Amino acid sequence: MKRIGVFFIFLFVFGCNSNDEPTIKNKCNVSSEIISSEDFSAVSYSNYVITKVEINEDCIEITFGSSGCGTELWKEHLFSVDSFYTTFPYQRALKMELINEELCEANFIKTVSFNLIPLQLEGQDLLPLNIYGWNEQVIYEY
Repeated sequence: MKRIGVFFIFLFVFGCNSNDEPTIKNKCNVSSEIISSEDFSAVSYSNYVITKVEINEDCIEITFGSSGCGTELWKEHLFSVDSFYTTFPYQRALKMELINEELCEANFIKTVSFNLIPLQLEGQDLLPLNIYGWNEQVIYEY
């Protein structure tokens, strides 16, 4: 009986609080980044195929496929540039970069969630996103 009491004290002290709100950093795997036009032009997006894009609060979840030995060593980045399409509301162009140096021929599917907060524009509460390698415009509302 004594062990059960110690177990419950341990759970109380070290247990999770389900009411804690996860931070945006914890919700999204990777932060997005604004880079120069030159660097943006150099970002390759030809080594993967996007199969699904979904906005989830302040995150964009991109599901994609690529070949390799597994997904554990892959590194993903999401880039935009500070030049906009000339329509209002302003729109952002995005490129996801996949760093995958594996030479295996197996195919894998992975979903990565990127933080969109760094891409928000002052004076707008929605942002149309045009993702290279994806044929549909995605609307991010914030």
